[in-house]
Amino acid sequence: LKTIMGRTDQKQWYQRRVRGYQDVRADDNETKYLMLTYSEDNSVIGVHKTGCDYSEVLTELGGEDGGQLRAYIYLRVVTGDEMSKRHKFVLLTWIGPEVPALKKAKMSLEKTQVKALVNNYAVEIQSSDLEEMALDSLIRRVHDE
Repeated sequence: LKTIMGRTDQKQWYQRRVRGYQDVRADDNETKYLMLTYSEDNSVIGVHKTGCDYSEVLTELGGEDGGQLRAYIYLRVVTGDEMSKRHKFVLLTWIGPEVPALKKAKMSLEKTQVKALVNNYAVEIQSSDLEEMALDSLIRRVHDE
């Protein structure tokens, strides 16, 4: 991505991404997801939000702007049974169905920046289908891996 920010701004954006990733990974933190999106001028991939309730992400993806949204979501899910619960991590790439072809193509190149930060996950999923992004569907995919 091109960079038009000053060094201080870049450092703050980077630190927010790292902190969000660490929060999702930490067992003692309630944060379950990190959602990264593009800045308005498409120059930076930054933290859009973090949170505990993944349904907030699904609401946004299915909302008014979801069709044009490009996002990367790092999600912690719990797998296993009552005797052996484990945290697993999923890297989701959302490309809204209305995203122009050129922006879709650029995402495959720009995803390397995201993978440099979010480098520990069991499953990677790219979709523009909300059903594929549903939590139950994701847990099944993680379980099948």
